Amino acid sequence: MLALINGKIFTQGRLIDANLLLSEKIEKITKEQHPTDADKIINCSGKIIIPGLIDPHVHFRDPGQTYKEDWLTGSKAAAHGGVTTVLDMPNNVPPITTPERLKEKLEIAKKKSIVNFGLYFGVGPDNLEALDEVKDMVCGYKMFMCKSTGDLLLTDSAKQEKAFQAVSKTGEVLAVHAETPEINEAAMKNKKIEGHPESYADTKPSESEIRAIEKALKMAGTYKTRLHIVHLTTEGGVELIKNAKSHGADVTTETCPHYLFFTKTDIREKKALLAMNPPLRTKQDQAALWTAINNGIIDMVSTDHAPHTIEEKSKDVWTAPGGVPGVETRAGLLLDAVNSRLLSFERFIQLCCENPAKRFGLAKKGYIKQGFDADIAVVDMKKHHKIKSDDLYTKCGWSPFEGLKLKGCPVMTIADGRIVMEDGVVL
Repeated sequence: MLALINGKIFTQGRLIDANLLLSEKIEKITKEQHPTDADKIINCSGKIIIPGLIDPHVHFRDPGQTYKEDWLTGSKAAAHGGVTTVLDMPNNVPPITTPERLKEKLEIAKKKSIVNFGLYFGVGPDNLEALDEVKDMVCGYKMFMCKSTGDLLLTDSAKQEKAFQAVSKTGEVLAVHAETPEINEAAMKNKKIEGHPESYADTKPSESEIRAIEKALKMAGTYKTRLHIVHLTTEGGVELIKNAKSHGADVTTETCPHYLFFTKTDIREKKALLAMNPPLRTKQDQAALWTAINNGIIDMVSTDHAPHTIEEKSKDVWTAPGGVPGVETRAGLLLDAVNSRLLSFERFIQLCCENPAKRFGLAKKGYIKQGFDADIAVVDMKKHHKIKSDDLYTKCGWSPFEGLKLKGCPVMTIADGRIVMEDGVVL
């Protein structure tokens, strides 16, 4: 039995002075000063004990591209960032679009991961009959309305409708990457300017996301599909989600730290390090995202952790792969935002713990309650630190946030009652 004493515990929407007793489950929230049942006691004085963070959108690359990341390094990076559960996307090589590939990936993750996990199943043009077969093995389904890995592309409108209908029958969530291929293709011809990396953002314009979200919401409404829009970036997209929610639509959405802390002008300096899909947007879009986070329109902040080697990202923006790592830096960035009064501590917990657990059916996770899983993070809101590549556990070994000075970070991560990170060191 493990006891965390003298800290403040975030439970039921507020901070309380109490101690926590853990086995594989949360055994007790108690005022008892010296828990007699504990085999090990950790003094958390001056720190806050919170539910383990959940990242509902990562790409750990295993199997298929383990030179970028694998389940061991990715899960270590997660633990370093206070994350106790990750939901991994199907963009493997080959993609996870068959039950056989899903089972293979599941076995790999079980052997390697030091944190809890769920797996998405990719929706392609020719595998709808498999969706029901795998529903008990997945956290949800993923559809790409634009270019992606292998056979994950699904742009035909008739087949998209069939996919929404098929997922609806399973009762699971359909996570959608919402961009419009035709708009992107036209913009690539007209907006690409060689030697001007910032034009990268203009080749995937806001209208591409907005029109795709509009289409996804319509199909979800028709077939009563539980819809989740991933990595929201635009003010127009925010307005569509807001309107849909006001009319009772079963839709949630997420954005990512890179969209909250960078804009498209930053591509001039960092070039392909900030190449991603969808791309960075304007300051006006960024402000709309922060407003939507604070008024409840955006439900989660995921990371879309997409590790690529620094050699790959050293190419120009037109040839480098899109995506950035982030599973271990999200907590520090958002806790610093709490200290800067950009969002409340309660909202941070909702975005990174409670809402992902509720939406993706992660029973007994996301909250500190007796009988729930002993997935815990301990954070120090006063600790100053700097993001440095040398301190990262992700195999790709770099961060777009390199050099940023922050206040507030996780100092301990506990998964299933096991301490997996302490004082910045993954054990």
